[in-house]
Amino acid sequence: MTELVRDPGRVRDLAAAMAAGTLSAESLVQRCLARIAEVDGQVRAWVQVQAEAALDAARVLDAERAEGRLRGPLHGIPVAVKDVIDVAGLPTRANSPSRADIAPATADATVVAHLRAAGAIILGKVHTTEYAYFESRPPTRNPWNLARTPGGSSAGSGAAIACGSVPLALGTQTAGSVNRPAAYTGVAAFKPSTLAIGGTGVVPLSPSFDTVGAFGATAQDAALLAAGYTADHLRLRAPAPAVPRIVVLEDAMVAAKTAHATAARVAALAGTLTDAGLALRRAKAPVPLEVLLATHRTVMLAELGRTHARLPMDGIAPRIVTDIATGLAIPDAEYHAALASLAGQRASFWAGFDPDELLLLPAAPDVAPDAGTTGDPSFVIPTTALGGPVATVRAGLAADSGMPVGALLFGAPGADARLAGFLLSELGTRLDL
Repeated sequence: MTELVRDPGRVRDLAAAMAAGTLSAESLVQRCLARIAEVDGQVRAWVQVQAEAALDAARVLDAERAEGRLRGPLHGIPVAVKDVIDVAGLPTRANSPSRADIAPATADATVVAHLRAAGAIILGKVHTTEYAYFESRPPTRNPWNLARTPGGSSAGSGAAIACGSVPLALGTQTAGSVNRPAAYTGVAAFKPSTLAIGGTGVVPLSPSFDTVGAFGATAQDAALLAAGYTADHLRLRAPAPAVPRIVVLEDAMVAAKTAHATAARVAALAGTLTDAGLALRRAKAPVPLEVLLATHRTVMLAELGRTHARLPMDGIAPRIVTDIATGLAIPDAEYHAALASLAGQRASFWAGFDPDELLLLPAAPDVAPDAGTTGDPSFVIPTTALGGPVATVRAGLAADSGMPVGALLFGAPGADARLAGFLLSELGTRLDL
């Protein structure tokens, strides 16, 4: 672990300290601001910091606490927001020259408004790749090793937590942009079921897959953040469901691509889950993950082209320009056939599993690669295509590199309460995933 890596504090511990009067929301915000000043010149996770607005919000929340009024588990907890999500008073530039002169947002995105209502403090914006796509890398570096990528597209979200500058962050995922960066930076994430979250204020990419995801130092914290903006729809605060059974998913692509050190850490995690009393079995993927990968690509490219056809192409990353053109060339009939295929693949895949089961996979073939790339999303993309909730849980450090390894725990569409309930349960707390 480098001096840049620091635990920002677990939400339950921060909340307990505030309840005991040994910590205030204002002092927590000041601590975050001091850490940003200390390390962000190297990590470069942050785009814009709303210091005074965050301190003002903290003082209001402290006053409410003193009066015995709490808005929820996130009361007084700072949150970073990926710069494709609107925050009132800040421009949403999406790391693109095409949006360099865009005016500040006049209203919060729906998810941000929900978080404010739940007591969260919006600390500012963190970096993304251009339009939350693969290319035009942000300046963000991985706190574990500055020569390595933090992943993308939610590059700043994971890095900001990993360096201890904020406890929680929002990202977005269309392919692998929440779960992969969390794994690369040694933090956790929770991506709710696709299309489960409505509302406005998020720059689109592919509407069939675009989903706001939550980052935290632990999977429990990420689930708490997700509950703050999805609870009304998904009822994540419902009582914890029955203890799930874990299925170690076997797939030819995963077996061929996974590095030995990554496979060893995920196997060790499976052993930890078994030792904790969870039932575990192995099963072959009913639909090969490469098939899901290909179908996802067709749908995503078609929607990318149709969503961004009118963008000014001058100055935009060449891959985005090329992929917009590729997507526009996909005929409507082929696009609709891919959507139908995806629905059939989802049905066939989930028919092979019981509702109580959660599936386990490595989050990426290997640890974070060099900073010249955002890494390989090929393990996360099929889970995005399958449509259900996906958590990144921490699996320790690779023996050969000392870099973080993450694993995916995921369920069927609509299983958000089941997955979050496990992570938020007493057992989930003890496992400290």
